[in-house]
Amino acid sequence: MFYMINPNKQFNFQINRVLMYGEAAGDPEVIKRNLAHVTDFEEWYEAFTNVAAESEEYLHKAYAYRMAEFFLEYNDPRKQQASKECLDYFHKGFQKNGIVFEQYEIPFETGEMKAFRFPCDDPKDRIVVCGGYDSFIEEFVLQIYDFCKKGYEVILFEGPGQGECIKQQLFFRHDFDKATGAVLDFFSIDSCVFLGISWGGYFAIRSAAYDKRIKKTIMYDVFYDGYEVMTNVFPVLLQYKIRKLIDGEKIQELETLCNRICEKSVKAKWMLHQGKYITGSDTYYEMYKKLGMHNVRSVHEKVTCDVLILAGEKDHYIPLKHYKKCIKLFPNAKSVKNRLFTKKEGGEQHCQIGNHMLAINEILEWLDG
Repeated sequence: MFYMINPNKQFNFQINRVLMYGEAAGDPEVIKRNLAHVTDFEEWYEAFTNVAAESEEYLHKAYAYRMAEFFLEYNDPRKQQASKECLDYFHKGFQKNGIVFEQYEIPFETGEMKAFRFPCDDPKDRIVVCGGYDSFIEEFVLQIYDFCKKGYEVILFEGPGQGECIKQQLFFRHDFDKATGAVLDFFSIDSCVFLGISWGGYFAIRSAAYDKRIKKTIMYDVFYDGYEVMTNVFPVLLQYKIRKLIDGEKIQELETLCNRICEKSVKAKWMLHQGKYITGSDTYYEMYKKLGMHNVRSVHEKVTCDVLILAGEKDHYIPLKHYKKCIKLFPNAKSVKNRLFTKKEGGEQHCQIGNHMLAINEILEWLDG
């Protein structure tokens, strides 16, 4: 169920990222009481810090600290402390709840990528999973553990621009297939399923296009073009103005405009600041140019495996036109299946937040079929 708790769409969506797990991730009443009237990032931080203090369960504290640090700037010392508390409580919670996995550090270029392997006796298949724009792997464990229960071995990993990688200056990049290849090499994988969550939907397609060890790939959810995603948050006239400044290489004018937008929009402020941080960019122009390289149209003909495309009809991050483009975009794929989740069934949000088991069950049915 997708709850309407806070009138700010961005805040409300993030609150539901926790509530979708029910009592496993937090006390709904405590969260609602603290978050209903939050209006800015400072109030958000204080509210979820209060939720953490009120919580007794390890995983409740973990998700509360995750949300507390979510909107803080990367150089804010409170973000570093909240992140540390978050990870500590996640691992205590996993141990308490009997969630068993092996942790690895996978060498990659100038650093290492963190990975969790969830072993399974006589697995049906192996599913390799990555997140997207704002992720670290601990927050996905409850979500992907359903695959483990159904007989699949799962490997979760953080790639460039995610989790611990960003702290090593391994920045977000369009050629994510290189990171995926390093993971498959490390575990000596010759055949697998690749599942990309959120912006990871692009990474799923990119990786499958260049690494034929991937026999099935899943866009959870659909993703077509990073440039469009990063301008889609604005009204149409503002989108036009931003694109005109980028095309004209008006770097300082773009910087001024984006800073003004950040003062007025919570959603835009987070997306733009996070974008500069994870791409290692000094300007918004540089960020847009880098994220514009994240596009499916440049690799779609190279995809030859089975493809599953998921989308929510009211996704406020990914335009619905991305879904309409992608379902017709893979002429050489072995097969393509697509599924658009609706408001009526409760799966209309990005990555089906509010009813994520719709997507999990759809993926399982597709894999088993």
